[in-house]
Amino acid sequence: MEREQEKLILEKIRKLSLERLQEVLDFIEFLEQKEEVRKWMEFDEWAMNLAKEKGFYHLTEDDIANIVKEYRRSG
Repeated sequence: MEREQEKLILEKIRKLSLERLQEVLDFIEFLEQKEEVRKWMEFDEWAMNLAKEKGFYHLTEDDIANIVKEYRRSG
């Protein structure tokens, strides 16, 4: 089924004008960005849950950056 969809998409793309091809490319890039945002949202949710679980929820990004810097200096 996946290969059939791919073939159908390619057949249809080949028939499009250059202007329409640019629109398709723009849409594909939009979908890629949307997927990237979704991944980062999932990561942020995971990180927040981990921080709550470990009792670090009160720390800011600056606090964490400073902790990392200190750790790297001491290591």
